[in-house]
Amino acid sequence: MDFPYNYAATAEEEMLRNQVSPQSFWRWRRPNVTSNGTPTDSIPTGSVADDISSLFGDRDLSDVMLKGSDGGTVCAVKAILAARSPMFRSKFFGQSSKEKDLTMPGEMQTVVFKHWDCRVLHMIVEYCYMDSCSIMRIDPSQDTARLMAQLRVASKAFKLPGLSDKIKQWTWRTINRHPGLACGMIDEGMRLDDIDELALQTLQLKPRAAMLPNQNAVGAGVLALTKPCLLFVLRTLEDTTSHLLLLQIIERWVDFSSEDSDSDGPPSRERQTREAFGRKCALRFIKASKINPINFERAMKQSKMFNDRNDLSSASALDGIQFTEKTSSYGSGEGKEDTSKALVRRPQTAIGLIRPPSKDALKRALSQ
Repeated sequence: MDFPYNYAATAEEEMLRNQVSPQSFWRWRRPNVTSNGTPTDSIPTGSVADDISSLFGDRDLSDVMLKGSDGGTVCAVKAILAARSPMFRSKFFGQSSKEKDLTMPGEMQTVVFKHWDCRVLHMIVEYCYMDSCSIMRIDPSQDTARLMAQLRVASKAFKLPGLSDKIKQWTWRTINRHPGLACGMIDEGMRLDDIDELALQTLQLKPRAAMLPNQNAVGAGVLALTKPCLLFVLRTLEDTTSHLLLLQIIERWVDFSSEDSDSDGPPSRERQTREAFGRKCALRFIKASKINPINFERAMKQSKMFNDRNDLSSASALDGIQFTEKTSSYGSGEGKEDTSKALVRRPQTAIGLIRPPSKDALKRALSQ
């Protein structure tokens, strides 16, 4: 089989290009050039893809500045972005864009994106130029998982299906290897109202590894969850996971506090708030009847939220905190002794408040 003349050089260049600096992936990937424009750190192959990639970060040849919600900016060429994304084409070359464009000839246009910071815009522009993102080739971390969750939602907003597929492959490969990163992706997805299905599936299949990773594992686990996301996770795992594990998860979440570095001093306000919230979650989701008595007693001795072992067992005897259920007896006077003690269940609201029964409900109850 005959190979092109520059095949060896191309393979070597791809190997050099895939090597990512351990410092940061936010550095511009534009190659260094001499005064006459000759690259000094790469072997030119003359391909269109390499020539377009070399424009990434070139401010002199860019004609648009993308400004994020945090004030950071990313320069780019409108034609390249429009060729890759229908959203960019409509924004830069649509009818509405011509009416709003107030830039002078030769001046770089600035477009503000209120929903995305410059890091996400940087990765979007990098994909449009290079068909890849360098963040996918570095060692995963908690911050990387959160950024990938943001990039996944942004790929849908900017209509880049190819990027969505690459993110799905990265998520499947990375989360299966490091389940502790699933909590960070779920928490970030919940904030953006778009939770990653692969991360949620990993949480359901590997709850202990995802929520309580060991010290050498990658990912913070339950410590990455905010209060709303902790409630969502507990509600998701309530019927499929050991309740002893749920108690350990709540205990781990309560123990973490960045303000409590000094254990000798009194508990901080953050610590007290976490303890109160964790106690409510335990009373709501933990059922002592579903825990082995020996393990339950051992867990109560090690618990920091419940001083008395009966604190949790008394509430769990009623299957946790439930909405109030009351019954009333209504009589109609003489000749109706059976219906005088008819029990009618009162309707309830979402927060447990009781509404009085309507007249139609009373008539149906008395007629039975």
